[in-house]
Amino acid sequence: MSQHIFPLRIPTPFAVGDVFCYLIVDDKIVLVDCGYYAEESLERLKAHLGEQGLQLGDLDEIWLTHGHPDHFGQAALLADRSGAVIYGHPKERSNFAGNDDRDLFRDYFQSQDVPEELVQQMLDQLEWLQQYQQPIEPEWVREGDLLESGRISVEVKKVPGHAPGHLLFDTREGVMFGGDLLLDNISTNALINFDPDTRQRNKSLLQYRASLRWIAEREGQVLPGHGEIIHHIREVAEHHLQEQEKRYAHIHQLLAKQPMSLMELARRLFAPSIEQGAVFLALSEVLGYLDWGREEETIGWNQRKRTYCKA
Repeated sequence: MSQHIFPLRIPTPFAVGDVFCYLIVDDKIVLVDCGYYAEESLERLKAHLGEQGLQLGDLDEIWLTHGHPDHFGQAALLADRSGAVIYGHPKERSNFAGNDDRDLFRDYFQSQDVPEELVQQMLDQLEWLQQYQQPIEPEWVREGDLLESGRISVEVKKVPGHAPGHLLFDTREGVMFGGDLLLDNISTNALINFDPDTRQRNKSLLQYRASLRWIAEREGQVLPGHGEIIHHIREVAEHHLQEQEKRYAHIHQLLAKQPMSLMELARRLFAPSIEQGAVFLALSEVLGYLDWGREEETIGWNQRKRTYCKA
């Protein structure tokens, strides 16, 4: 890793644990992701900056991998204190705005016969997250754009799946700022999300698998949003792809026995997680495999009964 790049660990109140942001000390002072919006997060960031002889006012730019609160939540505050320019992808604008897709989520879950109390629980969790982020409208960057701090220049690569406008920043010298694209200690969730232009639900797992296949071909090291720096990129990416294939086969086995709804499959596979309140994560996981099967025409959908079956 370059002598100009410093990983900054910030504890979070979220189940995922600590988040890593990355400070680039160069001709410009740049943060790659910036932590969630809360006093303890700000104080931890100020302490990290102080270790490099810097203050909040020294920040020049903030490069955001995606619009989840642990990664972008305090960007507005930092930009206000420093005048830093924020960069992100336009497909994240719903997330950056505080997620205005509540009606889309509600309508979709109701179309899948998810019990109303669980729908409301998920919407309440979405509302709870708002306290950890402030809305922003960044300068937009797109695939192939270049950002630079001085000695370090990165190419913007769009790697959707976990989020619709998730970005990777590639130095093209063997170091990549990966956000939540590739994590070694945990698997990344291909979350249910919607395209901000079409308002249609993305096939997140299919997008994520394409992103994993892309990163599997890269050499160097990935600086992730959570966990340790990844040096064995292909091994980690292929492990995640193979685990997905196992889960996909398991869902086929369940549907070969009887048709099941999205919620029934989720309860069969993730009952403990659902009991602990992780309904959204469970439904996101299962729905990704159902999208995969429908894409391959190996899984069918009965609109009248709202169930899935082997095609």
